[in-house]
Amino acid sequence: MALSGQEARKGDARRTPSFRAVVTGTGLAASSGFGEDRIWEAVLHQRSPVTWRTYETGVGGSVHYPVYGIDADGLRAQLTESERQAMAEWGLSGDVDLALLIVTIREALRSAGLDPDSAGREGMNLSLVIGHENLGTVFLVDRLLCSGGIVPSGPDEALPSFRHFQDSFFHIQTFPYLFYLARLFGVNGLTFTVNNACASGLYALELGRQLLASGSTDAVIVACSDYAHVTEYLWLQDKGALSKKHELRPFDRKRDGSILGDGAGALVLESADRAARRGAGAVCEYAGGSFGQDTWSLTLPDVSRHTYSSVIADAVARWGGAGVDLLVPHGAGSPLWDRYEAAEIRRSFAQLSTATPLVTAFKGYLGHTLGASAMLEMLLMLRCMKEGLVPPTLHYEEAGAKIELPVAAAWEKRDIRTAVKSVPAYGGFHAACVFKTIDLKEKYGGKE
Repeated sequence: MALSGQEARKGDARRTPSFRAVVTGTGLAASSGFGEDRIWEAVLHQRSPVTWRTYETGVGGSVHYPVYGIDADGLRAQLTESERQAMAEWGLSGDVDLALLIVTIREALRSAGLDPDSAGREGMNLSLVIGHENLGTVFLVDRLLCSGGIVPSGPDEALPSFRHFQDSFFHIQTFPYLFYLARLFGVNGLTFTVNNACASGLYALELGRQLLASGSTDAVIVACSDYAHVTEYLWLQDKGALSKKHELRPFDRKRDGSILGDGAGALVLESADRAARRGAGAVCEYAGGSFGQDTWSLTLPDVSRHTYSSVIADAVARWGGAGVDLLVPHGAGSPLWDRYEAAEIRRSFAQLSTATPLVTAFKGYLGHTLGASAMLEMLLMLRCMKEGLVPPTLHYEEAGAKIELPVAAAWEKRDIRTAVKSVPAYGGFHAACVFKTIDLKEKYGGKE
């Protein structure tokens, strides 16, 4: 079932009977660069920037692991001086997740024609939804692991470790991040943090749409980030989710798991009417999404319930219109999950008595960015819609057994009017969201 919308306040001027949500600005950061154009250029050249990251512990050990990594110095250079000063003031100068959120939110606001310094201070009610799996946790874990167990203490310290790390403990509550980002960008409306594992970006997006539909806000920033930390690597390696060959090959016969990646994505969501009134361009319309919850296993799909095919079929039936031109799945390169995903995608379109659309997966270009993956891959899908161009699934050479999907193996030029981003995630979270091309001037009357 699709998520139910919030009932609008009666008489609220922001709500209109013909409500449509449109994306008016986007911001991206990935291992291939900062900014949508730079990342799209890397896709065009089929660059797959896998490097090795060494994590030094405080007890003389180290962990060496493959990653689609963002250069730390390059990321710091993307921050403005005032942003660097603010992070230092908050005691978060080394928080990569926060830096990624700041950089991509600023880009999304500028792309939407909004001033990043005062976006919510000039007659606009601006809200914020962050999608993230572990805000604040990585920064604390780094301090704990790298301390070597040596914590300075005084004679009156009952719990010296807490005193030493108290600021980091405070920040794992996540609400400080909402405050900091709201302060930086003039957010004055509702603020939320959501965590739905790899589906976080789509859940956050739908929450943003519902806030707009309820008339509670004028615009919503939706942003997700993830830094490929050693703890994520070790946990997923223990689960058998990572590639032993250090290759990420979605749906391919030789696939054997994922490689983690750093990344972030942000967008600005508004009602089409408001965007048209202020003369904003629209990247696309976010028509709506369908979501479902499984409870059989935290880390395995329930193949008996077909929740994933149900949410895809429901989303397409509600908002697919004349049909779907492109579907971007999770495509994690997992022998189990890719096979499950392929079967459910086929089943969903069989239920609709229509052919399965062209499928392309982006993790070969980005790595698996976990809580940021749905947002990043959705934003690249929107670029495909804009360009009328579908890139091949990188490292896909031969279909795996029982995949049986029309996976893009070469560049395809096509008119993409309707596209779907879908995810089956750990935690039993299943999501499918539909996006459509839009002409604001033609459909909503243009500038006023």
